Amino acid sequence: MPCVYENIFPVAAGKTFEDIEAQYRDQIAVHEETHFIGAPHIAFTLVRDSDDYHRDIKFSLIKQSDFNDCITIGDGTVLYSEDNLSFANRPVRLSAIKVNDKPPGKITIGNGCVMQGTAIVAYEHVEIGDLVLFGPQVTIMDSSGHPITNRWQDDDAARTRSAKVTIKDNAWIGMGVTILKGVTIGENAVIGANSVVYQDVPDNCIALGNPAKVVKQLDNDKPREEAIRQLDIAS
Repeated sequence: MPCVYENIFPVAAGKTFEDIEAQYRDQIAVHEETHFIGAPHIAFTLVRDSDDYHRDIKFSLIKQSDFNDCITIGDGTVLYSEDNLSFANRPVRLSAIKVNDKPPGKITIGNGCVMQGTAIVAYEHVEIGDLVLFGPQVTIMDSSGHPITNRWQDDDAARTRSAKVTIKDNAWIGMGVTILKGVTIGENAVIGANSVVYQDVPDNCIALGNPAKVVKQLDNDKPREEAIRQLDIAS
């Protein structure tokens, strides 16, 4: 049978983050110097297995308090959700998922990051370091969102696998990149536009493609601006 999905959408119906900040302060920790440009899409989702879908959709089990401490956003980080850039953009989307009785997923975003339409889905933990830059419409998922085999069973949610995603300090993630479960992207790494990353990328490397592969080792002593210049050369 299908899973039952229940959602709480803190920012909805024309509300801004400032409108809901006090109400959701236990779930969303935001530094006073965090900058919201446009309204992000924030979701808390409970996914529960069911052996009788039509019965179970008639009642609700989701609780706001189950998602305490799920989202943390650091000092000086910018979440850009408006579609007025040179390239198409969308709202930043932060989704914390709780599966059955498991702890909810966490999203931790460091200081000085820039997100442009970044979508993050966390069943376990997506951890982003400091000074990470994202091109428009990057997607990060620490779970496939469903089991790979024997779909449509009573235990689909329980069998859904997840693994922490880590993006270390000073990484640069190009436009349209997809980062999948279990991946660690190293410090100062550069990921080329539209790449699909399902394996770790070491520190100080450029990775490109689908699947993303390391194409260049960067000079550790050079600043990231030089890494970006090398990306232009590599591509």
